[in-house]
Amino acid sequence: MAASLDFFYQETRAKHEHIAMHHHQCYELVYYDCGQGTTRIGDAEHVFKAGDYAIIAPCTPHDERHGKPSKVMFTGFTSTIYPPLKEGIYQDSPSRPILGLMQMMAKELRDKPPFYKQLLDNLISRLYLEALRAHPAQEPDSRHDIIRFAQAFIDEYYTQKIDFQALADQSGYSYDRFRHLFKEKIKLSPSQYILQRRIEHAKTMLRHTPLQISVIAMECGFSTDAQFCSLFKRETEITPKQYRELAGN
Repeated sequence: MAASLDFFYQETRAKHEHIAMHHHQCYELVYYDCGQGTTRIGDAEHVFKAGDYAIIAPCTPHDERHGKPSKVMFTGFTSTIYPPLKEGIYQDSPSRPILGLMQMMAKELRDKPPFYKQLLDNLISRLYLEALRAHPAQEPDSRHDIIRFAQAFIDEYYTQKIDFQALADQSGYSYDRFRHLFKEKIKLSPSQYILQRRIEHAKTMLRHTPLQISVIAMECGFSTDAQFCSLFKRETEITPKQYRELAGN
């Protein structure tokens, strides 16, 4: 599947209810079935009304302030589709394709018929493409969007094996050019960036869980515990065991 569901909820928001600033590691689409209010997405503030939906990119801070009681559906999802979705508030078209897909997802989750999880991923892919068709993102040669998409993809899948050549191909660049643009923007190469994410995740697990080091190595995406210990010591100058002891766990 090109996209997969992370979460889906339906809520009723009270008049004057405020949802504080927060962010997700995945995309979020919020559909306002009724009501009105404002939402800040990153640095931009928007007004929403019934029939509008918000698109929020991974890691973008956002909030909501409801001026009237509102019925809201919101879904989080991971996608490898390119180009990325364009953030903002949009009006669903008269035939309400976005609302229709959200309602189908709600029904699948409520009834849980056979293969509902697979169908949900299919519906999420359709939702992504409907939103992309209605509001095209910038052209694929936008360096900022390409690197932002690649960074968000790594942030979502850093515990798994990532094919950087495939990611470069999807971005429309050779691997060398992709690596150069990524390092220019992020100040680390793709391989350095994923290692940094894995090491930071390992530190969290060493501090807060009693799991064996070999298990943590696998959970963080390292191929063996020997590789994990070697890279951890290279990056931190102490072993995972020493780090855990210093952290008091």
